[in-house]
Amino acid sequence: MVKLLLNSIKLSMEPFGSLLLYNEFMKKILFFIVMFYSIIVTYAQERFFNLYPGWITKYVLESENNYLLFSDDTLYYPNSITPIFSKIDLLGNFIESFRYVNDTIYGFSIYTSDSYSIHDDCIIASGVYKEFTKDYILNPILMYFNNSNYYCDSIIDFKSYFNDRSTQFKFHNDLEGKIHLFGTSQYSADWNTRTFFAIYDPQTGTFTMKDYTKPTTCIMTPYQALPTSDGGYLLSCEQDMTYNNPESVSSCILKIDSEGNEKWRFVIPGMDSIPGFPYDFTLAYYRPRIFNAPDGNYWVVWTDPMVNSNLYLQSNPQSTIRIAKLEDTITGCIFTGEKDLKTELDNPAQNWYLINDSYQDENGDMYLLLQNYWGINSAFVKIHSTGVGAWLRTYKCYPENDVEIQETALYGICPTEDNGFMLTGKFYSYPSTLFPNGMIASCVFKTDSCGCFDAEGCNPHCADSYAEYFVNMSEASIFPNPASDKITVVFEYEGGETEFSYKIYTLNGQLLADGKSEKTTQTFDVVIDELPSGYYMIQFWGGGKIFTGKFVKE
Repeated sequence: MVKLLLNSIKLSMEPFGSLLLYNEFMKKILFFIVMFYSIIVTYAQERFFNLYPGWITKYVLESENNYLLFSDDTLYYPNSITPIFSKIDLLGNFIESFRYVNDTIYGFSIYTSDSYSIHDDCIIASGVYKEFTKDYILNPILMYFNNSNYYCDSIIDFKSYFNDRSTQFKFHNDLEGKIHLFGTSQYSADWNTRTFFAIYDPQTGTFTMKDYTKPTTCIMTPYQALPTSDGGYLLSCEQDMTYNNPESVSSCILKIDSEGNEKWRFVIPGMDSIPGFPYDFTLAYYRPRIFNAPDGNYWVVWTDPMVNSNLYLQSNPQSTIRIAKLEDTITGCIFTGEKDLKTELDNPAQNWYLINDSYQDENGDMYLLLQNYWGINSAFVKIHSTGVGAWLRTYKCYPENDVEIQETALYGICPTEDNGFMLTGKFYSYPSTLFPNGMIASCVFKTDSCGCFDAEGCNPHCADSYAEYFVNMSEASIFPNPASDKITVVFEYEGGETEFSYKIYTLNGQLLADGKSEKTTQTFDVVIDELPSGYYMIQFWGGGKIFTGKFVKE
């Protein structure tokens, strides 16, 4: 069709006898053709926003027919954290879960999306475990899961290599059959915690480790390890000195070689003035991330939600996202061109962000997943490979929830085959009228390439800098209402056949009944004849969706 269109255009222009005019016209036609197909591809990207059983999702693995969610779980063991794998289909409908249960230790924790690596015969997860509830020692481990039935085949305990110090594997990287491990180890009770780099060889069982000096009374934590062309890494670290007086936080970059030897270190200098701020201070810099730049150097991105003022940290009244260029000079680095991205991203609100995850695509464009310092909302940011801010999207679950403390916390970015993204994390709420018993669940946002999960209104404006998105509670229709012995619940659920669980509360939040529906798509009946007369709320959950409604029992 396109070829015929171009041939007809060429024939219609021949009488004009202008090759230049023809070439210019052809360029415009090709541009519109590319834009047309781009729009088709963009609108074909699936989008959904769901909550699933579990506690927090860090990573997603995509296959032809489903997504596999990698999470921590407290659903059935509220006092113990265990790994859980959940399958959902490509439209977000919940399929099934696989849980790992251990009756000899308290629980496991896995920290980031980079804590997982996928192999032909197994899934490797790096993290920690606690032996009992009130244990203050974290023990570093590698867990090997079968990638067909997700059973935990083996656990390797590394605590003996750290002399039983509280130690965390934050993330790892597989390289040429060896596992490179990055984490923190606490050397004494005076907040002497160091970043370390370790190499584990599964074939020989050998383990080597090197750690790095840190300022006095400091918790030094790695957040990213970017491989460099010489076989080493650039480590992005945060130096938390909030146990000092005065309190302070700073970001630093460590260059290490392939054996873990430190080659140089650079601490990002905090700015020391903001117009209108009444105290002497420096900006507190948090959780830097490093990206490859087109010129062979690097971009460094970080945030500044707080300031080091007087004795205590205070909110930064001009909090933003910052970026600068970094050049590795072998013996040190050159740090230039620092700027903030607030104007380019056109963010109208002060959100005091922390970076939870990052991703760089094959074009060099950079993506950040951020969370408000107090957990109120999360955000997804794109920065062009040139260092120019592209757009910022914010997300918040249930803004109508009238509760003092609730979190929408996104921790993992996973690109998908349709050029979109899976953004994963958790939603948490104290008890409230919307969630009388509180709520904690894995949240998964499937967005398009523009960071949108609304079906309409975003893609035509993908270049727009700022947009807010809210997950609101879906209302159900209930009839008859009032009712005496049975109600029928009707809701708009577009997913596949699934089972819904429900809970019935008084308007004061007291749980009176719960149960499960039969397999259904849009309706189910609930028997209420044993309830006393009064006003009630029913809330039900299935397929990743939550619905609510109110009814009167006669």
